[in-house]
Amino acid sequence: MWDELLPVSLISEIIFCPRNFYYRACEGEEGINKFVLEGSLQDEKRNERERIRTQEKIQIREVSLSSEKLGIIGVLDAVEEAGSIYPIEYKRSELKESLQHDIQLCLEAMLLEESIGQSIPYGYIYYSASKSRRRVDLTDDLRKTSLETIAQAREILYKGEIPEPVADERCPGCALFSVCLPFEVKSLKEKEPLTKRIIPELNIGKVLYVDEHGAYVGKRGGKIVITKDKKVISEAPASYLRQLVLTANANISTQAIKFLLRMNVEIVYQSSWGRFEGKFVPEESKNSLLRLAQYKSHLDEAFSLKISKKFVTGKLSNMRTLLLRQNREIGDADIEKASNGIKNILDRVAEAKEKDELLGLEGIGTREYFRVFGRLIKSKGYGFDFEKRTKRPPRDPVNALLSFGYSLLVGDMVSSLSTAGLDPYIGLFHSTKYGRPALALDLMEEFRPVTVDSLVLTLLNKGMIADKDFKEKFGGVYLEENGRETFFKAYAGRVQTEIVHPVFEYRVNYRRVFEIQARFLGKVLTGEIDEYTPFVVR
Repeated sequence: MWDELLPVSLISEIIFCPRNFYYRACEGEEGINKFVLEGSLQDEKRNERERIRTQEKIQIREVSLSSEKLGIIGVLDAVEEAGSIYPIEYKRSELKESLQHDIQLCLEAMLLEESIGQSIPYGYIYYSASKSRRRVDLTDDLRKTSLETIAQAREILYKGEIPEPVADERCPGCALFSVCLPFEVKSLKEKEPLTKRIIPELNIGKVLYVDEHGAYVGKRGGKIVITKDKKVISEAPASYLRQLVLTANANISTQAIKFLLRMNVEIVYQSSWGRFEGKFVPEESKNSLLRLAQYKSHLDEAFSLKISKKFVTGKLSNMRTLLLRQNREIGDADIEKASNGIKNILDRVAEAKEKDELLGLEGIGTREYFRVFGRLIKSKGYGFDFEKRTKRPPRDPVNALLSFGYSLLVGDMVSSLSTAGLDPYIGLFHSTKYGRPALALDLMEEFRPVTVDSLVLTLLNKGMIADKDFKEKFGGVYLEENGRETFFKAYAGRVQTEIVHPVFEYRVNYRRVFEIQARFLGKVLTGEIDEYTPFVVR
């Protein structure tokens, strides 16, 4: 008797790639790409009729079988009887010879044999792209190889060690390409540049911001429809969305919430002032092994300090780069002095012996950065003469913009960490408190200067935000509705902006970089990669 039954479809993945099997079986990953979507649509159409009878044959769809003896379970696409009984496996590709397909069919036939108590000498694989079948004879050699594959699957499963990436022509078409990151992992582990020029899989999903008082979000067919006073003000196919952000007094129907969650779209709530308040998320990642490694690392002070140094290094390095870039045009001696001061602090970060010392260095570097930040602002209108960073509440328009931007960024970090299977609330650098997304705050450190800070400077220096876009309330300064709308659009454009990755040298947008960094952090926590490399712009 086995502790658990292994799905036949998973076992056959070992022939394609053992690492692919590990991700699916051990970490519960279920990647989706266009090929998987096409296959799912074909399955739905094919299974509309459960039983087909003609004069020559009877075909039954979706037959679930299991075997305690073999320790496997599977859903046969079809069982057909035409003089004899045999299984049929459906594939979306062109007709081809494939050991992976043959083993899956063979294991399904062995399940069927045990169920009906008679031998099955052959089966068929139907290739929809070719609209033709290939007969597979279930020979002794194929049966032996199939049983050996089951044994290999159990060895990977119980050993719990992730196989090395194959990093070859199989990878770009794999549904788990963006999870596995085979070429990047190999490059980092071998400390060598990418040997193959690749185009990273991008999540092209859009973020839909609803910032209209009294707006209502509903569902109509496959679309999300936003109305106000019964008039449609916006709509978008749900398949295009990655995230829905609700602010102000906007409402959403239960039907729309359920539909978006099924479509793997997050629903984020923010206050009118941009404070992150919570979110609905699709089903939590099944990767419990990763979260256990995260919790263990959280309690390991030496490990937490090591990773925290990387977060701080990324933040201060990118702050310094922003100052240097901006100062090329300005030529301000005080900005140059601040840049040199941050460099000196960076040299000390690596030598920090404890978390409190690191926090002190991070604080000094940040204060030095914001001491001269106001010199980068060309517009000197109402409140734009920035002096220092103030948070709760922001005391001037520049601080209001920074705080609003950081709230959007932390939402993206929560999303990226959740996508990677990590718990956004269990941090390594920031202290973990109830309701505080500590790990999201950790990961966002390296991205603050290159996304939000630089965006705030752009909005102010190009006159895209004016004093009329702010109002004072309870001792703080906040963005008005028009100002928030301007910032939303600008922020969405910023995170979708393509850049050249400083390590891998391919073009990728910031939103995808957020997820890549989250996945690299996860691989460090599980020991697959030795060192976390922060995102540092050149």
